[in-house]
Amino acid sequence: MKGSVKHKLLLMISILILLSVSVVTILTYQHYRTDLVEQSTQNTQKLLDQLSINLDTYLDEVFRLCLSPYYNRQVMDAIESKPVKSAEKLKKQRTIEDYLAAVLMLPRSDILRAHIICEEIYTSSKTQSSPDLSNYADTTWYQDAYSNNQTVFLPAHTEKSGRGTIEVFSVAKRINSMHNSSKPIGVIRVDANYQGIKAVCDRTDFPSGVALLIWDETGNYIYRNNETGIENLSEQIMAAPEYQTGQTSFYINAENRQFLVNVKSLSSTSWKIIDVHSMKLLTAPATDARNRAFMFAFLCALFGVLISIGLVRLFLRPIFQMTRIMETAQSGDLSVRADVIGHDEFSYLASSFNNMLAQIQVQNEKNDYLTRQIYEARYLEKEAQYTALCNQIQPHFLFNALNTIQLLIKTGKDEEAIQSISMLASLLRGMVNADRDISIQAEMKIVECYLSLQQKRFRGLSYTLPDVSLYDTYLVPALTIQPIVENALVHGCELKRGNARIIISLTESEKELLITVQDNGLGMETEQERKLQNALNKPSTSPEQAEGGVGLVNIARRIKLKFGLEYGLTFESRQGEGTSVTLHLPLRGGTDRVSGIDC
Repeated sequence: MKGSVKHKLLLMISILILLSVSVVTILTYQHYRTDLVEQSTQNTQKLLDQLSINLDTYLDEVFRLCLSPYYNRQVMDAIESKPVKSAEKLKKQRTIEDYLAAVLMLPRSDILRAHIICEEIYTSSKTQSSPDLSNYADTTWYQDAYSNNQTVFLPAHTEKSGRGTIEVFSVAKRINSMHNSSKPIGVIRVDANYQGIKAVCDRTDFPSGVALLIWDETGNYIYRNNETGIENLSEQIMAAPEYQTGQTSFYINAENRQFLVNVKSLSSTSWKIIDVHSMKLLTAPATDARNRAFMFAFLCALFGVLISIGLVRLFLRPIFQMTRIMETAQSGDLSVRADVIGHDEFSYLASSFNNMLAQIQVQNEKNDYLTRQIYEARYLEKEAQYTALCNQIQPHFLFNALNTIQLLIKTGKDEEAIQSISMLASLLRGMVNADRDISIQAEMKIVECYLSLQQKRFRGLSYTLPDVSLYDTYLVPALTIQPIVENALVHGCELKRGNARIIISLTESEKELLITVQDNGLGMETEQERKLQNALNKPSTSPEQAEGGVGLVNIARRIKLKFGLEYGLTFESRQGEGTSVTLHLPLRGGTDRVSGIDC
């Protein structure tokens, strides 16, 4: 064992140094990383809030274009008019289309087309292509706009423009009559280029390596600036459970990379602004600090081990000298003593070790003596308690049996009295073995003799006994079930008018064997039931201390003394309906066996 303590101590010192620095490094890294993510999330949310305000402002300007016809009385009269002649129709068309070109198209470069639909379609456009509005009455956007005063947003779509394509979105609003504001006279629709939105988004200062996306409720892109290198980024964001549940900040994994996603919904439309940050880029400063700290931890542990080698050898030399003495004492020779040299902690340890050996010798002798005394005292106490309980049960039973025989003789029923005396003799043979274990089958024979004897007194008594032929090897303390039956008959059924019924059943659960004695007697009052339940639940209650049900308490004490505190008696009683007493026994009985009883 020489050198083992030294090696362990050196290893422990190095591990402690490395572990302490590593723990501090990890905790600092986690805290720093969390602060970076929170700060980035807050900053991103602020940028998204500002961007959403700018976009809402831009969209509000587009929405207000739909209100511009109300400021031109000539245009409103033309929209509301219903010309019949061709000249009048042409005048109406020129008035509306000139207004659209002058007011909506020329001042704003992002407006591509404007339409006013009032039985006829009037259009002004900057593009060569134009959407087919011939079936406008069947479209959802027209019906929604015409049926209410809310501005209707049309999802973005792609259109061809020369050799390329452009993104176009549209808004539509109902035009009401100047004479009756609740009367619709048409619908105005404005088609805008996505470049206006792009200009707003490009003004936002987002760091490099992120993605800024804007899409509508159908997933169509309004704006896209993806610098993450992930092609299907939008599909993975939409498939995330956090996005579907409406969370504004969550994480996704794409191509073995983690991304922080922040979502902001516009108040004016169903558009969503999505900001995506790479966690690797976001936490790069924290990762660099963590790597430097780990390198520092390793260097500190190495330096600590080199310094500790000499110190450990110097301080542990007395310990190695004491090891040989301790090995001798460990072999059983408690007379060995260590040499006490000096006045430091090691000398105190040697002196304490010598005192400990001396005290152990004395204490071992005392423990052996006390163990014998305690064992004998507990054994005698248990035997005395068991004998006292059995002696209390027997006189109580004999009194009732002899009283029954006396009544039969007084009434002139000599043959039944002789038969009862024979049954009593069988019961007395069982009582002789009251301090031993008998089989359940023998105990049921005693119960059967007792009930047959009691039928001589109570003509209205009937009973049912279980089949115990399969439990012939199961042993219980004698006179365990019979006193429960006697208690049920005397205290439950004897005071009740009418026929008395005793049912004894036997069931077996996974942990216990249950024997239940059920009667149809008067039952117990609430206060009496409470007192008896308290007496049964107290393992230290003696029969003399029980406030009711002495016989049941005696049986419960016998079972607890025999098998343990987890077994005993439980009961249920309903006043006027009867009482059910259940005897809880282990799945295996006792060990001593007494021959059966005949009656």
